Amino acid sequence: MDPISVAGLGLGVVSLSFQLFAGCIKGFVLLSTAHNLGKDSSTLICMLDLQEIQLTEWARCAGLLAENGRLDRRLNETVVHATLKELQDLLLDTDKLKLRYKLGLATKSSTPQNEPSKSESPVAHGILSNAISDDLRGDIMYRACLIQSKNNFPQRLWWAAVDKTKFEDLIDGIKSFIRELWYLLDPIRQDDMSQSLQMILSHVISMSGKIEELSSLRETILPPSGISDTLTSKDAILPFATVAEVKAIQINAGAVTTDRQLAGAQSPPLKYFSQVSKDLQPDLSVGEVYQYEPLGSNAETGTGMYEDEYVFVEWKSLPRQFRSKIIHRVENLAMLLAAPKHPDFRSLKCIGLLLDNDRGKAAFIYKAPSFVGYHIPRSLRNLFGFGPSVTQRIQLALQITQSVKYFHTAGWLHKNLRSENIMFWDTQKTEIHGGGRDIEDKNRLPEPVLVGFAFSRQDSPSEISEQPSSDPQRDIYRHPEAMGEPSESFTAAKDIYALGTVLLEIGEWRSLRSLVEKVVDVSKPNVPLDQLANVKPFLLDEGPRGGLGMLKYRMGEIYARVTKMMLSGEIPPMSQAQKEAGIMFRPGLLDIAIHELGRCVV
Repeated sequence: MDPISVAGLGLGVVSLSFQLFAGCIKGFVLLSTAHNLGKDSSTLICMLDLQEIQLTEWARCAGLLAENGRLDRRLNETVVHATLKELQDLLLDTDKLKLRYKLGLATKSSTPQNEPSKSESPVAHGILSNAISDDLRGDIMYRACLIQSKNNFPQRLWWAAVDKTKFEDLIDGIKSFIRELWYLLDPIRQDDMSQSLQMILSHVISMSGKIEELSSLRETILPPSGISDTLTSKDAILPFATVAEVKAIQINAGAVTTDRQLAGAQSPPLKYFSQVSKDLQPDLSVGEVYQYEPLGSNAETGTGMYEDEYVFVEWKSLPRQFRSKIIHRVENLAMLLAAPKHPDFRSLKCIGLLLDNDRGKAAFIYKAPSFVGYHIPRSLRNLFGFGPSVTQRIQLALQITQSVKYFHTAGWLHKNLRSENIMFWDTQKTEIHGGGRDIEDKNRLPEPVLVGFAFSRQDSPSEISEQPSSDPQRDIYRHPEAMGEPSESFTAAKDIYALGTVLLEIGEWRSLRSLVEKVVDVSKPNVPLDQLANVKPFLLDEGPRGGLGMLKYRMGEIYARVTKMMLSGEIPPMSQAQKEAGIMFRPGLLDIAIHELGRCVV
């Protein structure tokens, strides 16, 4: 969805807070539009844009983008004015830029050759440039009387000299002032600002198809080694560096079709792509993985040894009629899962790929979590016999939802979400006593890990769609349009539906199989598809005998509302308060789910 302009920024008397904020926006426009940034221009503009976004989000949380444009009375006006004034001076005073950072800016008469076209945006284009619309920038500066009309942006300047290190020092100076403004907000609004920023990053990564842009964003988000960045503390936006990297790897490997590739242009190689290739062993032999033991009755997953290390193994069938295309997809999937990821992705690192042509199967070999030893992992379904608290279960639902969100943002669908594909390794020596109700180690569940990616695919229209399993015990997790044979191309909405069934299991703390036994007996062979199609309406039934009937009672209204939203696929409309506050993008379903689950307190 396109960014929106702030409602109500009409002409009139503006507050000093708004005037200073508008001056800062003008400064960002001048710096980001200046010509001659050099070979690092994409990354440098991205750095500037991220700070402008954070300042604008602060202004929204502080009330400056509301209808009256006035600072929230709960904030210290004197401190706000002083901080905004210093930031404005830093952005607009070219003499200070030259003296303090050795960065020279000058006015240079445009010639027909360097004059931007009328259709060109007045703000330089980077991956984050459109996160704030030119209309919004124009409205802010026009109301503060800094420009004569909303479309008459300041004259573009020229960088006389740019040193990347000095420019990064400037960014650090800008960050310090925005950090001070951040601290003035109460914790609730800080959290709101953080979530809004994450939503913006998610949106721009989803929309980007250029490796250069994604690489610039990754470099912008990652803090310098050894430097703690408060704005990325608590992993607020740090996972999105991995999201951008994962999507770039897919594009580089040809797993995602982009406009650039359709035009025949060559994408530049990623400087970290070769390391991923080096870490992955793509042609292991059957004998190299030994002491393999399947997990219970599930022959598709198990544990074993590889080079004297404990590993987790997943098998994927290679149907003969699709083998030539699926093998390429398997290799792309292994590459994705081999990429270094932020811990919040909650996935294992793939270290090898084994092709067993005799049996028509491929095996993904994963490095087990650290400090596990030889512990056998258990699935979420295996834990339903024990009794974690409601607080633990809500946290578990949030962790899984965040993980799915990151993969979706990178353009990757799981396509096999169910409780058997959420695993737990006992890294903290947690002991769950048989027949008991208590979980030791401060009553915390082990960290969840998403597996089962052997059935996922890139979210690309050019990809073929694998036929779903005829196994009814899996089909009950699938959207009615993703069951049986044939099926429509798999979409993110169907992944979210499956996630909703998992959240329902977590809320009820029992398997979906037992929940749906009122409408279908999945233990029988050859269950008709029309009977399986009755599962969705049953799960959405909030009556006393329906799937959602007891969820409010067990988990609270917020959790029940989120689960229903995932199962139905219906996103609630933006509230009037959100519209008046100048929300830049309409939240997606998973954005809303994460926000709602994050505020559940039990």
